[in-house]
Amino acid sequence: MANDWYTVGYSDGSRGFDQSRLLQHDDACVAHGVVPDRAQYSQGWHDGIDHYCTPESGFDLGQSGGTYRRICPANREDAFHAAYANGHTLYVAESEVAALENAIDQRTARVDELKTELRQSVDGLVAPGTATTDRLWLLERTKNLSEEQGRLQSEIDRLNVDLANKRNDLEALRHTLASSN
Repeated sequence: MANDWYTVGYSDGSRGFDQSRLLQHDDACVAHGVVPDRAQYSQGWHDGIDHYCTPESGFDLGQSGGTYRRICPANREDAFHAAYANGHTLYVAESEVAALENAIDQRTARVDELKTELRQSVDGLVAPGTATTDRLWLLERTKNLSEEQGRLQSEIDRLNVDLANKRNDLEALRHTLASSN
């Protein structure tokens, strides 16, 4: 373990870790007979947290979906939290767009599978050697597959409308955030 406890503290603070992280360093150092310099660590942590508690870091933390831990000093808290909230709002909006895109992709993949299954079912229906009972089963299967395909296509159409709206909302949010900076 490093003997430069100021640097360890600064590193922890500048990455947004709570000062209690020193306890983890304590545990790791015991096995090596090293005792952390708490005063040096604390000074480094305070300098590091000052580096971390900026509006830019707050926004980045929020936009990445990180957890806000309320560790900033009072004189930096409001600006950090406001930027975090903006970044988090952007994260949520981007996540909603991604979720809709994923839902559309999943349904589209299933529609493609259904098209293949429908072709196979229809081929079986028109095949000259297909028994009457098999034709009845294939006819019912074709009907069910077709209904599922129609239902999924309706969902895809609705999701595409939702996606267009969410993308517009996201673009407006980005514009608003860019103009407020």
